Amino acid sequence: MELKEDMIAKIRDMGSEVRFNMGDVIYREGEKADQVHVIVSGHASIFKKSLSGEDVFIGLAGAGSIIGEMGLFLEGERTATVRASSNVTAIVFDADKFLEAVSKIPEISYMMLKEFSKRVNNLNRRIINITTSKLIYVIGIYLLENLQLEESPYYTPEEGTVQLYIKKFSIEHNMEPSRVESVLNALAKPGIIRIENIQNIQEEGKEETLYTIKLNPDKLRSYLRSIAHV
Repeated sequence: MELKEDMIAKIRDMGSEVRFNMGDVIYREGEKADQVHVIVSGHASIFKKSLSGEDVFIGLAGAGSIIGEMGLFLEGERTATVRASSNVTAIVFDADKFLEAVSKIPEISYMMLKEFSKRVNNLNRRIINITTSKLIYVIGIYLLENLQLEESPYYTPEEGTVQLYIKKFSIEHNMEPSRVESVLNALAKPGIIRIENIQNIQEEGKEETLYTIKLNPDKLRSYLRSIAHV
């Protein structure tokens, strides 16, 4: 979210001008959130800590950008580290002054509401992607563990066969059967696996769907490694 110059002019007197040199840390993830900055000139890089503790770049804030508002509204800690990637001039607002500015200028409130909605939407998409990746990983590992390779004294087979009972697998792994089938189709579309046959059968007196799947174990392992970081 970027404020236009006329909006910055309206709230400028409610804060104080500050300057940062390139490389200076403006906020550090985990610190108490009690101020907000509006960048007047320059750029700042935004980082999040990974599970391994490394700073991962997630975005760039430029002139007109409001930084630090998430932690302020959540009344908690900084959710990211912000570091000046050039010389930066900004206006800093204490919490009360920034909330006063927001309440007096409806345009800022509207822009912030749109930005928060956008972030929530992006977060929901991210959660869906993570969930799908984990389902693919669980199903992929199952396929590899149950793969039957045709033994031959003359060659090393590149493909093997797996039979997967959809409902049985779903119960054992606490998944919806439709989600399991969706993942199998998602793996089949780019050729990671090949669905040879789908049968509706009776298994222990109950209706069951049996998938017969062909796959190259090296290709599937390579694909699973590519999503394992999620």
